[in-house]
Amino acid sequence: MAGSLRGTELAHLSAPGLDAGPDSAAAPAARGVAVVTSGGVDGDSRALRVAAAAQAAGYRVTLVGQAPATVAPRGIDVRQVVVRGVLGNHRVRRPRPGLRWPLAYRSAGAHDHRTVRIEAARALLVTRAAELNLVHRPLPLLALARCGHALAWVRYGVRAGWTRVRAAQYLAAVRRRRSPDARLDNLMTDLTRLLLGRRAWRRLDPGLLDEEVAYGPVLDEVRPHLIHALGHRALGVAIRAALRAEGTGHRVEVVWDVPPRTPAPTRRADVAGDAHERSFAREADGVVTVGEGLARELRARHRLPATPAVVRNAPPLAEAMPRHPHGVRDRCRLAPDVPLLVHAGPVAPDRGPATVIEALPKLYDLHAAFVVPDPSHPGLAALRYRAAQLGVHARLHVLPYVPVAEIPAFLASADIGVLPVHKLPHHQSVLATRYFEYAHARLPVVVSDVRAMAAATLELGNGEVFRAGDTADFVRAVGAVLTNPRRYRKAYDRVDVLREWSWQTESARLLDLYGRLLGP
Repeated sequence: MAGSLRGTELAHLSAPGLDAGPDSAAAPAARGVAVVTSGGVDGDSRALRVAAAAQAAGYRVTLVGQAPATVAPRGIDVRQVVVRGVLGNHRVRRPRPGLRWPLAYRSAGAHDHRTVRIEAARALLVTRAAELNLVHRPLPLLALARCGHALAWVRYGVRAGWTRVRAAQYLAAVRRRRSPDARLDNLMTDLTRLLLGRRAWRRLDPGLLDEEVAYGPVLDEVRPHLIHALGHRALGVAIRAALRAEGTGHRVEVVWDVPPRTPAPTRRADVAGDAHERSFAREADGVVTVGEGLARELRARHRLPATPAVVRNAPPLAEAMPRHPHGVRDRCRLAPDVPLLVHAGPVAPDRGPATVIEALPKLYDLHAAFVVPDPSHPGLAALRYRAAQLGVHARLHVLPYVPVAEIPAFLASADIGVLPVHKLPHHQSVLATRYFEYAHARLPVVVSDVRAMAAATLELGNGEVFRAGDTADFVRAVGAVLTNPRRYRKAYDRVDVLREWSWQTESARLLDLYGRLLGP
């Protein structure tokens, strides 16, 4: 699927009579594969599974990503990069307040310096007041000292008020820069897209260049034969690394792994992501994604020469479910007869965690465990507060992620796995990774009526479907499962259901693509 630029280079490098060097005759065991993720390695199940599959197939694997990076399988070279965010944070650190906030400090350094200096001045004045009370002085000198101290407090009050005004305007400007969603921001975004076209991402999201500075030298050093790029941010890094390598005569194939596209927080971020994706999508040599509908959409959107391969992010199939030493029920300190549902994954509002909280008062003794990447996430504070208002805070448990390889065994002691996601485009077309993990844990599921998951659940009979966002219908679905859980668990006994939904099956298509790109 190479685009015009890299396709031309490939023709040049493979021209008859051209010595391709030792790489062209390398055995599969010597072929290097770099798996690149733009996030943390430990929480990226897709990156870890891809790396493990490539290593098992005999490739030399390097996994490149950000911290934390501690759980990669043995034998995989993990390269941890640090993205400093200098370019991406420049807009926030120097927000250019303009006419709206004319008194704001012009930089983070100035704001920090002035506010800390005011705090120090107050500390000195308080210390001086204590000294005047303790140190004996003749009355005229003491009166003079107290007058000077009072004037110092007046001067401090004026300076502190001025500093607070400027600091407040600076923070307001920073908030606007962090969430540029005003009409003027959107107008400037559209103008930038009109003037720069696909290159607009450089102006609208310079943080992508921070990632180039962090990842580029690592990929240049590793010199893989294939780069597996997860997401559009990693794709640009991979394509540029491949071009640099090919300039020295070393051919690099690029596989773009495309997740469902989640809604961007602002129009600026949406336009930047779209421009970056369109800049490099057709340059990839192979494209894989996680659903049939998404594959057709990608081919139409980017006019790809072939429909992307579908490789769903399912866990590997275990012959027997190992018992986790500290499963989710143990972590919640619940007896075996206490009903427990589990919600695994981030607590973004579109994933429907509020539906679970609102349902708890109507489900009596049911407990809910949220297994999340960051237990200190601000969204969890709102859920805890709402649970306290409803009087169910004692039945709400928040637990951190476990290593990817342990997820099904960790979840298996629960009674129900829930996916109460809202009906948004990125939820409609694919089976979520959590759905497969619930299945491998042999958990009955309760899912909202998004197309892909509702159809799979109704066909297999492994759970109940409810209307998205409807708390009463969610209560009905959970109650139905708790009444007869064995009925839903039996669905997983059907021949080859879990084998079809396994990484062993899914990764075969990925490795077939690798073989076609790299040769036998």
